[in-house]
Amino acid sequence: MSLENSESLFQPYDPDNVADPYPMYARMREEQPLYRWEEGHCWVATRYDDVSSLLKDSRFTPDTREWNYYQGDEKLPEEVRRYNAKGLFQLDASGHARVRKLISPVFTPRRAAAREPLIQQVVDELLEQAGAAERDVIDLVPTLAEPMPMQVIRRILGIPAEHDEAFRSWGQKTILLTFPGMIGPEEYERVAQQLPAGYALLREAIAQRRAEPSDDLLSALIHARDEDDRLDEEELISLVSGLIIAGSETTVHLVCRCVINLMERPEVQAEVRADLERLPAFIEEVLRCDNFGVGGMPRYALEDVEIRGTMVPKGEMIMCIIGAAMHDPSVYPQPKSFDMDRNSVPNISFGRGPHFCLGAHLARSEAKTALTTLLTRFPVLEAAGEYAYTPHPIIRSISTLPVRLRPES
Repeated sequence: MSLENSESLFQPYDPDNVADPYPMYARMREEQPLYRWEEGHCWVATRYDDVSSLLKDSRFTPDTREWNYYQGDEKLPEEVRRYNAKGLFQLDASGHARVRKLISPVFTPRRAAAREPLIQQVVDELLEQAGAAERDVIDLVPTLAEPMPMQVIRRILGIPAEHDEAFRSWGQKTILLTFPGMIGPEEYERVAQQLPAGYALLREAIAQRRAEPSDDLLSALIHARDEDDRLDEEELISLVSGLIIAGSETTVHLVCRCVINLMERPEVQAEVRADLERLPAFIEEVLRCDNFGVGGMPRYALEDVEIRGTMVPKGEMIMCIIGAAMHDPSVYPQPKSFDMDRNSVPNISFGRGPHFCLGAHLARSEAKTALTTLLTRFPVLEAAGEYAYTPHPIIRSISTLPVRLRPES
């Protein structure tokens, strides 16, 4: 998918729309809530009721292979294709339900909260490595937001520290292949050839945990079972790949958007500093009011479906624009207003229905821990320069975020 601008109502890669997509979304909701985006070969849904319903609709699937424009994966190594086929987005409805039933007890909010001491350790180490205790300004992206999620996932899985660099490299390559618009076709193939080394690392870790179970996520996944049913090795490796995708990119940019909102809304920062119990409500309102997405969650029609009087043929894609849906004034009055005391309309930032993001609770715990640390350890959080975006197919991807941690002398 091209990152070039187009003469259309939907221009997600226009720099102005990446910085502030909400005027574009408002026009789309009002004029064409189900919009045909020719450049992306898809439909675009922007109203809350449509997006929320589509995410739960069994007539649609997140499996890219059902798209009319699917290019196939013949150029990927056979091993990569085999593991991809066992991914949660590729399984049929019964297979997906089976795997979710097996692993859902491992991904509860309670389990995520129990991992907060480990998350705290990662945050402390990264800030120490950045020399934050002695510096007045840090770039939050490379020092904390970007490395934190991958470090957390490695540790909760129980991958030994000596494999840190190899695991991080494999994780980054896995993310690149999930968002192919980030790299060209030749680079895509080159990166794909490097994935099997990461699979070998995981197979080694799985074998070790089978022999010597520990109190980590990988052991829990290995032993997750329902009577005689359990995950096979390919499902395990595919699931870990999915966790990296679901729990890394989103967390990086959730942390960035939270810090940006604290810096741009000093009255909100003061309120949260005075009562850190407000942090969960703050994070939810950031997810609603200033979501990190600019593209959307894709769904592919398994049959002809009529939406708003328009027939969406089988094999067509609909992009469900989460940020647009959560600014729908029919659901959220005064949607531009940042209000931590909003009503209980479901926040759909991490999806809804059977494909609700497994990493959602972990992402929230990571954001909460990182923000708590920044707010309690440093007297101010202020912008120390312009922050910058980098091209990304679906995310308002922050590449630079200079933050002042102490008052200027």
